[in-house]
Amino acid sequence: MQAIMNEIIEILAQNKDTFDYASRQQLMLWNGDVPEKQPLLLKCALDTNQQESIPVFNLKEIHYDPEKMFLNELRQTLTVVNGGFEAVPSVRANMGASIFPSLLGVKPRLFEDKMPWIKDHASREQLSSMYPEDIKLSDEFKMGLEHMAYMAERLEGTGCLVFPMDLQSPFNTAHMVYGDKIFYDLYDDPAFVHHLLDLCTHAIIIGMEECLKMMPESESRIAHYNSLVMPCSKGGLKVSEDTSTLLSKAQIEEFVAPYTHKVLEHFGGCYIHYCGKNPHLFEMVMNEPLAYGLNFGNPEMHDMEEVLRTCAKNGKIYYGSINRREDETLHEYFRKYLSASQKNGRSLLLLEYSCSLEEKDKVAEAWEMALAYLGY
Repeated sequence: MQAIMNEIIEILAQNKDTFDYASRQQLMLWNGDVPEKQPLLLKCALDTNQQESIPVFNLKEIHYDPEKMFLNELRQTLTVVNGGFEAVPSVRANMGASIFPSLLGVKPRLFEDKMPWIKDHASREQLSSMYPEDIKLSDEFKMGLEHMAYMAERLEGTGCLVFPMDLQSPFNTAHMVYGDKIFYDLYDDPAFVHHLLDLCTHAIIIGMEECLKMMPESESRIAHYNSLVMPCSKGGLKVSEDTSTLLSKAQIEEFVAPYTHKVLEHFGGCYIHYCGKNPHLFEMVMNEPLAYGLNFGNPEMHDMEEVLRTCAKNGKIYYGSINRREDETLHEYFRKYLSASQKNGRSLLLLEYSCSLEEKDKVAEAWEMALAYLGY
């Protein structure tokens, strides 16, 4: 296992200049400049030799084993190497969405085939008697930090970055900690929900401050999901609002927006992710001055041209993949979304695209044609 890890680390180090260039192009876009080249976050699938020679471990066995977790993450970085465009490789301690909730005393269950998840929620009595000063790093969270430190040490000088453990919004975190009862208490006991959201906001700040200490270069840039980098000057966080898609406009305004804003105000900003569709949540993101970007888990549920136009109008970058219709060429696909996201001579789009190694040349040609069409 060590031999395989060392081999991949060496490959990453050999490509450091490419990754650093890619990082600069992304950061220029975030910072309001026109990049030398509009970034494409291209990932190409592993070739047969890579697939056969690098083992994959299940999600339960990696949890306590930093080497197995690291190798699973390293395996994915080769998709960025194979892509060779403006994606930036990164790895994380893959502890699941339950990692920040663990700061409030809940423990996740582990599974071989799916991410850790909370089945045993905290009670109203436990949470009502808890205050911000009671929040401490859990053993689970400390272990995640140790995994991060191990990865950071092994990756020094490679251009591959360590990104934070999975950060959910205060409302998402509260839902995981307390369970589905939170939807009743929005009506029956809103004061308790506000107390819980305040606890979650403090836990997020405490936990993320610790994560940043484990991440080299986090004072200047922060990576995400083996492709993206953001400048620390814009906070650099990813905040997930999946549960918030279930709420009404009034509930989002009262229970989501203020607490997410407190987190962003502390760190300086983020991009917001959510799965599903909720026009009121989309409106919240567009109105949040410290949300500099947006990512959808289900882009197929949205009119993506309209989404990109609205993001560009509000000066926000859309990051992520967008589904391509079967009847459109790659050139038409790239041109359509680059055009929709245009503002001031650049496209506010960090498009993530995946293909096989055999398709790479066609993708590169179509991308260059689309850029030329737009005069980039």
